[in-house]
Amino acid sequence: MASGKRDSALRDHVRRALNDHMSSLGFTRPRLAESAGPAPEIVRRNPGRGRIAFGETVLRSDLQRATCHERLKTFSQRRTRSRSTILFFIGIIEDEREEVEGLLEKLGIRSSTGGGHVLIVPIAPPAKNGRQ
Repeated sequence: MASGKRDSALRDHVRRALNDHMSSLGFTRPRLAESAGPAPEIVRRNPGRGRIAFGETVLRSDLQRATCHERLKTFSQRRTRSRSTILFFIGIIEDEREEVEGLLEKLGIRSSTGGGHVLIVPIAPPAKNGRQ
């Protein structure tokens, strides 16, 4: 159970930091997902440009889970009504970047020629005392 609580606290930390990152880029307006599929953790819209962005958190413990793989594939392939890509931000802990990039390549989400709308956002781990 301690591992589950640690993962939950870590996921909350990454989600807050990812939310802050997306807000700093102008994706400030929360938006409800309108599609019939699964809903992303974070859905934001840039009010000035009207562009939509999704956000998901991925921890090391998620990397082997089929549900994580399906969510990553689903959100990386979603399109707007006008068929343009939706920016997809993936929040991770800094030292897990290589593992996540490897998974995205394995799943066919990112490569040297594609997946430019899928952005990895490395987040510093929380301070040991639990405060930032």
